Amino acid sequence: MKIKHFLQLIILFLTFFALNMPCRADVLSPEEAQSWAENKGHEILDILTGDAEDKFTKLDEIADNDVDLDYAARFVVGKYWRQMTEEQQRIYLPLFRRYSKSLYKSYSPSIPEGEISFSVDKALSSGIGADVYCTITVESVEKNVDEDSKGGIKVTFSLVKNDGKIKVRDLKIEESSFLRAYRERFYKMIHEDSDDDIGWFLEDLEDIVRDNEDAFEG
Repeated sequence: MKIKHFLQLIILFLTFFALNMPCRADVLSPEEAQSWAENKGHEILDILTGDAEDKFTKLDEIADNDVDLDYAARFVVGKYWRQMTEEQQRIYLPLFRRYSKSLYKSYSPSIPEGEISFSVDKALSSGIGADVYCTITVESVEKNVDEDSKGGIKVTFSLVKNDGKIKVRDLKIEESSFLRAYRERFYKMIHEDSDDDIGWFLEDLEDIVRDNEDAFEG
């Protein structure tokens, strides 16, 4: 697996590809946020480095239970959400869920034990929640860079607590917002590739999802 794709896979799993939909906000202390991030991060690493046959099932459960995929779906299409008809929205939401899950199924999730490590460096209150600063270290990458470049990938999780449940609200990888990058990708798919035609966009997205799913099943 190429290094670029390997890093994309790691980041994808550890971030859950998600934003949190605002609802009833609860107080989230830095200590609680740090504990949550440590537990969830290591839970995912255990799945990735394990040899369980139901690995994808477990990852799908995390996506369904710990991610507000419906809000993420609306976020990445931004202004185009309002341009969709109710029928198009009804088609798009479950299609986006399939798209999200098909991303990690397009790669092999098998990672050698000890190849990757995840650590929480600190957690600070952000006013609406807490920011958790983490480091992801990939051993094969560390061995192939100079000393000045070592130190892992710096990732910041912005967490909020709504209705008693903690979720990721935003993510930065070396100061770059993960989901805003996906919004740029979806805007290109709609505006440039589909000429602002939502119907064409949905057809193209369905083709992408089906190709990913077929590759996994094959």
